[in-house]
Amino acid sequence: WEYTSTAMNYLYHEKLVDMELQKKNEWLDLFDLVVVGACKPAYLTDPHLNLFRVIPEDGTLKNTDGLFEIESLGENGSTKFLDQGKTFQ
Repeated sequence: WEYTSTAMNYLYHEKLVDMELQKKNEWLDLFDLVVVGACKPAYLTDPHLNLFRVIPEDGTLKNTDGLFEIESLGENGSTKFLDQGKTFQ
């Protein structure tokens, strides 16, 4: 996450930015979903890889139950799931 955040902030702002501005991660608004450090492309085919939600403010990871969590949220489960955060590892 740290690499992605630093690189994307540089590209978005077209210069190096201080940590306060970098933590805002304004570039996230450009995407519906962000996947970082996910053993690409294995995450597309391996059903046993864990999915973690990245907390952009501090880079911590929160475990998710992926499809099971989405289904447990009921109608529009995927929308509710992404409303909780759209950055994953």
